[in-house]
Amino acid sequence: MGNFKKVRGMHDILPPESEIWKNVEKILRETVELYGFKEIKTPVVEEKSLFERSVGETSDIVLKEMYTFTDKKGRFLALRPEGTASVVRAYIEAQIYNKERISRFYYFGPMFRYDRPQKGRYRQSYQFGIELLGGAHPFFDGEVIKILDNLFKNLGINNFYFSVNSLGCNTCKKKYTEIVRNYFEKLKEDLCEDCKIRLEKSPLRILDCKNEKCKEMIKNVSSPVENLCDECKAHFDKVNEYMKEFEIRYLLNPMLVRGLDYYTKTVFEVFIDNEPNAIAAGGRYDNLVKELGGPDIPATGFAIGIERIIPLVKVKTDRIIIHGIFLGEKAKIYGTKIADILRKENISVEVDYEERSLKSHLKIADRLKRKWCIIIGDIEVEKKEIILKNMETGKQESIKEENLVSKIKECLK
Repeated sequence: MGNFKKVRGMHDILPPESEIWKNVEKILRETVELYGFKEIKTPVVEEKSLFERSVGETSDIVLKEMYTFTDKKGRFLALRPEGTASVVRAYIEAQIYNKERISRFYYFGPMFRYDRPQKGRYRQSYQFGIELLGGAHPFFDGEVIKILDNLFKNLGINNFYFSVNSLGCNTCKKKYTEIVRNYFEKLKEDLCEDCKIRLEKSPLRILDCKNEKCKEMIKNVSSPVENLCDECKAHFDKVNEYMKEFEIRYLLNPMLVRGLDYYTKTVFEVFIDNEPNAIAAGGRYDNLVKELGGPDIPATGFAIGIERIIPLVKVKTDRIIIHGIFLGEKAKIYGTKIADILRKENISVEVDYEERSLKSHLKIADRLKRKWCIIIGDIEVEKKEIILKNMETGKQESIKEENLVSKIKECLK
């Protein structure tokens, strides 16, 4: 027994990486809260049919990637593969639309997909996302894109761009779906097996196929933006106007459809220069609230793959920790009180209470790469003094207890 290992496709987030995650999450939360977004927490487990209905029965997520199971009462359940459907379900169930005209939510948490593990992609991965419900004006799309632009800049990521398109309203989408269906019907025998199924159930999903042969055929089909009605064209023009006004770096990708059924009108993905995989994506989904049993409410949002952005962030993550060395029982009692005084001033202190020589304690502090140590022995207890040692320079000085907080704050600047 023993020698347990993590399940394939799962991963541990250990220090010091967990410190980076904490700082990234802090920046994400603070940025979206400036726009009036508030946190929503939804369950990890939902009814399987919620995702079949929202994401689409023929999507890769539903067909191949969902973790599903039957509980003791025979209910068909699933671990959530994405966040939007759960947020919309909670919004409808709590009848939030009766309490406010515009709702702004953000979420952070694990998502589960039985996908092929690879760099930045795990079977349990984390997403941060926002959902804006109740806003139909194209500037709501623009604001969502601008928030995402700000988030990446606040994280120190600069070499990114948006890939943007419009699928049009429900009428435009249905009309374009028939165009795609008719086009590929003539090429059916040359499609991959997945796209043959998509042709019957959800033709637009063919445009998202990664098969090289299918990608070649896609090049000759007309794009969604070429088939927009006047209203949808005007909507998309306004979104473009917003992005230009705020100097958002973007490219029009006329074949972008996204892999989920619920999208309408504006859709977008975010890429790093010269990298093939999107690090964030989103768009408008004006029909989803109604399709899940709520009123006719427009909505838009995005989600960020946290594992994909962590290697890219350039934010300060090192919280300085003071290493406490207390030699003897009296020093331990006095030192513990000193450590508590420092913590109340938001100064991190770690203490090793084991009996060791000063030399051994200092070796441990050096191995932990601690820059500062506070050292207390019997003499320091008597004098009410603390030795503050700089591990990088080797210099140390005795400081009166009443001056310690101000001295350490000065050193930590």
